[in-house]
Order: sequence, then structure tokens, then C-alpha cells
Amino acid sequence: MNTALTTEKPKTAATPAKPRLLLTHGEKGGVGKTTVARLVADFLASRETAFRAFDAEGPTGQLLRFHPSQTSAVEVDKAAAIAPVLDFLMDGQPKRLALVDLGARSGEDLKEWLYKGGALEEAETGQLAITVIYVVGGAVDSVGHLKECFAALGTDVNYVIVKNYGVAAKFDVYEGSNIRQDLLAAGAKEISIPALDGTVYQSVDKSSLSFSAFCEGEAGYTERRYCRTWLRECFAALDEASAVLL
Repeated sequence: MNTALTTEKPKTAATPAKPRLLLTHGEKGGVGKTTVARLVADFLASRETAFRAFDAEGPTGQLLRFHPSQTSAVEVDKAAAIAPVLDFLMDGQPKRLALVDLGARSGEDLKEWLYKGGALEEAETGQLAITVIYVVGGAVDSVGHLKECFAALGTDVNYVIVKNYGVAAKFDVYEGSNIRQDLLAAGAKEISIPALDGTVYQSVDKSSLSFSAFCEGEAGYTERRYCRTWLRECFAALDEASAVLL
């Protein structure tokens, strides 16, 4: 029986009505931003959605490592380096989609390059959709950073808040926070990503393959099955936010 992940995709692939910029964002390292970026890249590919990816961590970035054919390195604090992202999105083609793995940056830093590059103005006028995929951690700092991000970008962008159970067992601080209520009231989507078995995650890491490629690769049957089951659950979670991802 064919158990490939592609059997889970809908009959008709969704396409965005206008260009969309996806930004994986979060507090300082350790919350799994790049893991989520890699998942989103796999998710988009599984839904037959054309996209380009950009790694703001430079030539040694993990998104570039695991998705080399779709990803380019960029520096978001330099106009010449970030230009390929916005030039790609705003070249007059209405269905462009770009995924940027930002790494750890402040909300003000993010606002500055979006503002300077014209992305915020395009979002305000409805010419560009922006989705911030914010990976929340279990610490107080994560909530403070999320509040800063929302204050900087406001409601002209969409938000997907990701609770990554691969790095934290509970999110009590976030779940009891005022910023969570403010974001949900503003239409933010909230999803949960389950943990992948640590041994299997290490095997994927050593392979330098995307999660989807690992599932169909030459690893042992059990590890491939663990990864496939996990990836299916992650895709189901991302489907809940597909309206602001595709």
C-alpha cells in the first residue's frame, strides 16, 4: 500500500490571490524557528504551491542546507541583499510566494526592513499579503518579544502563532498572556506542532535532507515511518492556517 505523504494533499492545490511573504520569526534561538520554516517549505511543496525560500542566516543557514534547490541566502539589513525577496514578489506576477527564515531579530528590526523595502506600504494598500509565523517559546521572554513584534507590525500583517512541543512541554506564560488574547482578537491563527522523536530528528539532521525527502529516502523503515507520521500531523496543523500560508 502506498503511504506516501502526497496522498494527503487536497485535489485542487490552493494558490494565493496576490503575492504573499511568509516570515518565520521568534525570540532568541532555541524555539525551533528553522524547524518550522523547514516544515512550511515541505508543506508548500506537498500542496504543489510554487515558492522561493530565503535564509537570513546567510550561507550557513539551516533552511539553505535542507532546501538548497529552493533557497537563497539573504541579509535583511542590507538593501542589495534583501532585494531579491521583494523584487521576486513584486514583479507584477500576482501569485508569487516567498518564505524567509529570519532567525532571531527584534520586532523593530523586522519593521525597519519591511518599511524601507516598501513591503509594509504594499501590505497597507492590499497589494501584498504578509504572514508572520511566530514560533513561541515557553519563557517569559518569548511573550515579551511577541508583544514587541505585534506592537511594531500591527494588524496590517497576518499572524500564525506556533507552539512547538519539540522544544517546550508547556506554554503557560503565553497561554495566560494578554498579547495572546489581543492577537486572537485580531484574527491570528494558533497551531501546535508535536515533538519528533529525538533519535529520528538527529537522523534527519545527519542526512541533510528535507523531512519529506527523509521519509522517502534510504533510512530504516521505522525511522521513516516515525518521521512520516509526525510530518502528517504537522501538515494537519498547518492546514488549519492554510488561508494565510498559501
